[in-house]
Amino acid sequence: MKELNIAFKEFYVAVKSKRFIGLLLFYILLIFLINYAAKDQIIDQAGRISVERLELYGVKGEVAMTPVSMSIITNLMALTIFGALIGITLGADAINREIEEGTVKVLLSHPIYRDQVINGKFIGNGFALVFMIFIGYIFSIAYLFIIGVPIDGASITRALLASIYTLIYMLTFLSLGILLSTLLKKAETAMLLAIILTIFLTIVYPVIVNVAAYKIAGDMPYCPPRIETVQTPNGPQQIRVDDFSCPAMEEWMNKMETWKRRLYFITPAHHYTQLIVGAFAGDNFAQDYLPLDESLPLTINSFAIIMVQLLLPFSIAYMKFMTSDLR
Repeated sequence: MKELNIAFKEFYVAVKSKRFIGLLLFYILLIFLINYAAKDQIIDQAGRISVERLELYGVKGEVAMTPVSMSIITNLMALTIFGALIGITLGADAINREIEEGTVKVLLSHPIYRDQVINGKFIGNGFALVFMIFIGYIFSIAYLFIIGVPIDGASITRALLASIYTLIYMLTFLSLGILLSTLLKKAETAMLLAIILTIFLTIVYPVIVNVAAYKIAGDMPYCPPRIETVQTPNGPQQIRVDDFSCPAMEEWMNKMETWKRRLYFITPAHHYTQLIVGAFAGDNFAQDYLPLDESLPLTINSFAIIMVQLLLPFSIAYMKFMTSDLR
């Protein structure tokens, strides 16, 4: 297939570029620093499993913590920002730079169609993302072996599933990058906008969500303090204790959480985090992993939405490229 020929060429160009090599080295360094910082906790967790609550990007869920899951989850959460940046920057100059340099005309002078060009570029850069995720995964597991932490099969399986989710998440931003590359003629402009968009979606927007949800929910209601009797050296005394569990407070909290979920709906990071929580979901009662046949159905909505977020920008980019003037 001609798409694959273009894809392999794009992959080769991507992985040998200074930008990709720099990002890869930074990613490996980031993984090392994260794992090194959590080394004591990882070692303490060796041979046992606990279920802890994870709250991030509007997602709240119980995850099972083993040395493997602790290392992988921490790394993948870092990829929420860094992985998005990698994906979108790979795509931001995939098309417009070819047009600027005139190489797209040379490419299309051969018996090849436009759809094969854009599909090949998407697939090729996707291969580059697979390569980066694979390197990070191997490095994380190797680090655990080096520090002498046992590896359990259940965590490895779930880590592989989480890696697939990570690829989909990064492909979503690759799709956004390719869309920018088809809409903007200047590669530098597209790259700058890509970085700004990533920072907004992964860092700025969560802050906006928290502020907006608080404003929509209104002022925090007043809960009358409750009176408790405590024993003191002078005998029992009554004290006033703030009570934040009154019905009005619960209603206010529920309203704020509902609006957070609604506002987070548009950002891929929210759905990616939901998928990661589903992959490593824990059972508080059993203090073990929740079976996949129970946890995966809980992530179907997020999986469907992030697939739409992946395909929609690429579809628009595809139509734009097919009808654009490449002069």
